[in-house]
Amino acid sequence: MCVTQPRGFLAAGGTAGIKPSGKPDVCLIVREPAPAGAVAGFAAAFTGNAVVGAPVEIGLMQRAAALLPGGRVPRAVLINAGNSNAATGEQGVRDARACMVAAAGLLGCAEMDVVPSSTGVIGRPLPVTKIVGALPGLFAALARGERADADASRAIMTTDLVPKAVGVEVSLSGGNGGGARVVRIGAIAKGSGMIAPRLEMAFSGAARAAVPTATMLAFVTTDAPIASRTLQVMLDRAGQVSFNRVSVDNHPSCSDTAIVLASGHAGGAAIVAGTPEHAAFEAALTGVCERLAEMIVADGEGATRVFRATVIGAPSDAAAELMARQIVDSPLVKCAIHGKDPNWGRIVTAAGNAGVRFDPRQASLTIGPVEVYRAGVPITEALSDPRLVKAMGGARVELVLTVGAGPGRAWMMGCDLSKDYVSINADYTT
Repeated sequence: MCVTQPRGFLAAGGTAGIKPSGKPDVCLIVREPAPAGAVAGFAAAFTGNAVVGAPVEIGLMQRAAALLPGGRVPRAVLINAGNSNAATGEQGVRDARACMVAAAGLLGCAEMDVVPSSTGVIGRPLPVTKIVGALPGLFAALARGERADADASRAIMTTDLVPKAVGVEVSLSGGNGGGARVVRIGAIAKGSGMIAPRLEMAFSGAARAAVPTATMLAFVTTDAPIASRTLQVMLDRAGQVSFNRVSVDNHPSCSDTAIVLASGHAGGAAIVAGTPEHAAFEAALTGVCERLAEMIVADGEGATRVFRATVIGAPSDAAAELMARQIVDSPLVKCAIHGKDPNWGRIVTAAGNAGVRFDPRQASLTIGPVEVYRAGVPITEALSDPRLVKAMGGARVELVLTVGAGPGRAWMMGCDLSKDYVSINADYTT
């Protein structure tokens, strides 16, 4: 189970006829009203793009409202696939709100208690009539359990080959004056191509601007009692070391979204910062986000393997991240990974293009357990090491580049570049 594993959540997936294929394309995740005295919360991170889709415009307003003292926590997330409702102007906002109004009427809540989210082709009007027409059936199908979770996870897919779902239980103890208690976290996500999230975090600064296109979406539920501001800080930190550390094709989206809803149904006092419970829950939330992010990059369009580039010894963590990102986004490195070619030169020079100065004479590179480059020159005999062949042929390839003795360290994860990627994207809209 995933999004309905935490207490207080229902979900359903269905078909509105948005996708030409006729596959499921609408999803509803609902938070049941919190028991008296329970603490519910809402957190969200959205694309840092200067150009955003209509659902992101609305979501930013909903997040701002939730973060106010006593702010309102949304009751539901309404997701559609096949149409991103981006580059649709003011009409796109009106269309999204029309769908929110219809969903709110069925749920008995306010319009702004429904968070919209869309993924798919850009620049086409949202088919409001189809979505609104599908809502009564979607509402009637709301349930908890494996079937509901599976339907929800499949309904948000676009070019994904597999659904992406995670469910965990976390034992919390030693905080807020109470004994041990178990809380649950569930999540679904989608994303396959045009993936390089640079989510903007509410409290940790805006991401860099990027070129708009398709979408990564992630929806996390928990029954833990956590207020919105506390939850938002956790998501900010978790997102920076998970979703923002993967790239399929260095093409961020105008609709990237990560949402966390907390129902409070686990009961007990609210989880607050500075307690062992807070640390344990944040670690679990971060782990869920990391697993989703890796699932997304592993399902990259046309991908046959993933690779992680770790840079250490840089002047700062930010500098190390820039270098690692250059490595995973390099088409030449990605092709080498696809061909199982331990081309150290492509890896080192990709890092050298990040704008961070380093002395090659202090640099070294390992692929798996084998050092292939040291002090500015290759280690020729390493290329015949059978361990290197095994490392390059694995489903996951590990690259570690040391660039000096600085304190900076960071990693990025990417996937290989295959002929299938070109075929998929050459025909995406035609």
